[in-house]
Amino acid sequence: MGESRYEKNVRLQPELIRRVLDEPAPKWMSALRSRRVHFVGVGSSFHAAQISKLMWRRLVSPQAFAEHSFDFVREPQPVGKEDVVVLFSHRATRSFTVEAAAKARKAGAATVAVTGIGAKWSEKVDHRLDSCELEDTGAFTKSLTTTLAWIARWVGAPLLLDGLRRACDELADGPAFPTVAADSDVVLVGDLEGEWVAREAALKLEEAAYLRARPFGLEEFLHGPQISAGTGSFALAFPTKGEKRWDALRGYLETVEVPLVELTDGGLGPEAAWLWRIFWVQRWTAAVCADLG
Repeated sequence: MGESRYEKNVRLQPELIRRVLDEPAPKWMSALRSRRVHFVGVGSSFHAAQISKLMWRRLVSPQAFAEHSFDFVREPQPVGKEDVVVLFSHRATRSFTVEAAAKARKAGAATVAVTGIGAKWSEKVDHRLDSCELEDTGAFTKSLTTTLAWIARWVGAPLLLDGLRRACDELADGPAFPTVAADSDVVLVGDLEGEWVAREAALKLEEAAYLRARPFGLEEFLHGPQISAGTGSFALAFPTKGEKRWDALRGYLETVEVPLVELTDGGLGPEAAWLWRIFWVQRWTAAVCADLG
């Protein structure tokens, strides 16, 4: 069997990400760094918004927020003339993200669309960043990671950019893939960026392998849902190094005899571990699809 389109897109990501990281920064980026920023998206783009928020808060300013496109459109938002709204939509056909652009412009905010090459936006935006060519499968891969590469480029922290380049060099690295059955109950848990990697992992397993997958934030899982893990469950964790609350999860899963695999930061640290983990999750999804036929 030849390489699928999904697998090809996974393999192409390092080249595409390096291309983004090597691009000259648009002049408007530096002028907007001092403003309060809102990241908006749906699905994988919402995961990108959350990871972007964490990068921005850690390395630029705590004045960064992430909002689901539906919520941004349906609820009043604290967005004004001095704010920046960054809209993630690969094809620009997600109506709520496009509507969010109109709402942000009406509020007087500067709007930035991070989108696919050739995507047609029906709503005007002030600035645009092209991530990659349009995806040719329903399970998006390269659009997510190149979108995040642009945000990293905007953040501009050398440690972050260096970590992403190292992650690109290690696309095929990581622990052996755990084996799951069609009726497995896959529980994915992470904290900080790891939570959104867990949610992206669940989405990929569900939409590509049709596998039941349940994602949680670490503290969310420990406040009730942990009792749902038992016979037939398998847990995959994306822990932040040094976070002591993970000991509670490890102890509980050991007690109820639920297997646990932990995907570390690959030596990249919190700044860039998310990219290396996303690569691993994407490749594991392909392996699960093959295993399940």
